[in-house]
Amino acid sequence: MTARALMVWGCTSDAGKSFLATALCRWYADQGLRVAPFKAQNMSNNARVVDEGEIGCAQWFQAMAARKRPEVRHNPVLLKPESDTRSQVVVMGQVDRELSAMDWRGRSALLWERARGPLRELMSENDLVVLEGAGSPAEINLAGCDFANLHSARESAARCLLVSDIDRGGSFAHLHGTWALLPEDLRGNLDGFILNKFRGDPKLLAPGPAHLARLTGVDVVGVVPRVAHQLPDEDAVALDQFSASSSGPIRHRVGIVAWPRISNFDEFRRLAAWPGVEVVLVRGSGQCAGLDLVILPGSKNAPSDLAWLRERGLDRALGEHARAGRAVLGVCGGLQALGREILDPAGTEGEGTGLGLLDLATVHGADKRVGALRARIPRMDGFWQTISGLDVSGYQIRTGATAGCDPLSQAGLFRQSGNVLGTYLHGMLEDAAVLGALFGQGGATEDPLEATFREMGELVDNHLDRKVLEAIASGSKTSKGKGASPRLAVLTGGVRAGKSTAAQELSLRWGGADVTVIATAQGLDEEMLLRIRTHQADRPSDWETIEEPLDVGGAIRRAKGRVVLLDCMNLWITNLLLFGCDPAAPGQLDSVRPEEEATCNEMGRSEPPSRRADGAITPDQKPKADFRQPVEDMLAALRETGKDLVVVTNEVGWGIVPDNALSREFRDQLGWANQRLVASSTEAWLYVAGARLSLKDPS
Repeated sequence: MTARALMVWGCTSDAGKSFLATALCRWYADQGLRVAPFKAQNMSNNARVVDEGEIGCAQWFQAMAARKRPEVRHNPVLLKPESDTRSQVVVMGQVDRELSAMDWRGRSALLWERARGPLRELMSENDLVVLEGAGSPAEINLAGCDFANLHSARESAARCLLVSDIDRGGSFAHLHGTWALLPEDLRGNLDGFILNKFRGDPKLLAPGPAHLARLTGVDVVGVVPRVAHQLPDEDAVALDQFSASSSGPIRHRVGIVAWPRISNFDEFRRLAAWPGVEVVLVRGSGQCAGLDLVILPGSKNAPSDLAWLRERGLDRALGEHARAGRAVLGVCGGLQALGREILDPAGTEGEGTGLGLLDLATVHGADKRVGALRARIPRMDGFWQTISGLDVSGYQIRTGATAGCDPLSQAGLFRQSGNVLGTYLHGMLEDAAVLGALFGQGGATEDPLEATFREMGELVDNHLDRKVLEAIASGSKTSKGKGASPRLAVLTGGVRAGKSTAAQELSLRWGGADVTVIATAQGLDEEMLLRIRTHQADRPSDWETIEEPLDVGGAIRRAKGRVVLLDCMNLWITNLLLFGCDPAAPGQLDSVRPEEEATCNEMGRSEPPSRRADGAITPDQKPKADFRQPVEDMLAALRETGKDLVVVTNEVGWGIVPDNALSREFRDQLGWANQRLVASSTEAWLYVAGARLSLKDPS
């Protein structure tokens, strides 16, 4: 795999994942990169047709934004809900009835194997793959089988952005809670938070972003305003925010029945934007009053949705609407609902009694018809007269067909009775000629999507941190912005109190795999060598380790991880005490250096320190070192690099007073260093007998 990967996670459904993934596809494509979208598993009844079958509409539009031909690899698994407990499983564009019949947990591993291959292929063919997550990546009850969010992020080594819908309220809690519940190995992949659908002055958000950054080490890298756009919504949750955006005086009022198993409602977005047209959602019988046209959209289960209509009295309201001479349109499942009956000898969809507004019966078969279509609309009368003879392009996704008719004939695609029309052709109301003939000219003759993609790219340019996006695409480390000061956690206490284990857990929580360990211990005897080997074995294998007994500031500056674990402070102070101002690492020389002699003379010593053959300095004649400079240099390195630092240290001043000067100096210097670190820290903890006591709580 050669591509970089960027994954868009969301705190909730309808947070804006699809929208932002689409916008990022266009922005990165505008930078000259080869970009492809990917969503391992999508759950939606809104699908689009591609050459190999059907995919979720979100990935269809993302591919278009990336200037790519949409294909099944962009969304290898599509779940189309048929009831609250059952979904049709579409794999690589085609229905898989065997997998559809399986328990969802049991089929998860099988579906991931089918999705992993397309992801690898896209990674090998492009510069960047923009992955969209599903729901939330912090659904802890699903973590073991969540391949749409977690497995995909691991497989692609994706850098991730987490988006929250601030218009709903509670965004900072959503972001912090989601970050806290992410698997530890993926938390370090998170490069930024995005506040979406914001209305107002971003300055009013302070001090929220800075406080969130202190808690998590992750910046808010974008505040995206709530904008009107022509991008169709993918998630049925978005129906609640559906609103028409047409301009000018209202001449036509159109209602779309928002039944529970609604599918492909995205095809009515262009209608909603057409000048002079107002579109409203219909969920109750009283909402049909005053409408010129009522649309029964696609349905994943028409018999179930018919029952829903009757529970609300909408069957009677629609009958009265039609008898009054006002227009009704049924698309696909809506056509089936308008007929007399729905028959299902194959047992694929279920049977039911229709509204009887069209004289037809629907028969479901075992095979699903999926494909692009171009058809000529037959001669119509009444409300539909103006579209007679128009050639229209669209698509079909169905198992049902009108009894006694060739499914691809005009009679099989269209059925009209007065002002009531049914069709199996999805996309008819996305055609400018049809819209102009029905509702008057004045709308854009070209599809507004391209203009929408352009505006979305500009939105990214204006409201997201370009440096973060460029770093993700180049594979370089993202740096903290102004909001996220480096975090410094100090874990102190007695020997064997649990500090090192807790420090590793905290580093993993902060950085995942993106951690560097600075090990200050020297293996001067067998017992110390054993301790070193034990600590090494306990660390995650993918963490970087720097063996550095003296120059901790320099080690922080050259560390690859964006989280650094210093283990431990007391051994570092020991090394400084033994080596003093010696700038060379142990083991490099086996004789006294001139600068050591000069240093000792300046400090009033008569002799330089003794040095062993391996370079280690013996403590019997060690000059007193200036400890403040290396500690301050370590803190300066922290500020310069923006890295987070976890420090393990010991409290050594609680016992009896040592009987020699060297030990007393060690106690005093470590005590001062601990004070300095805790004063500079964002959190500090005291460990006693495995229990943790708060010295400085980050909250």
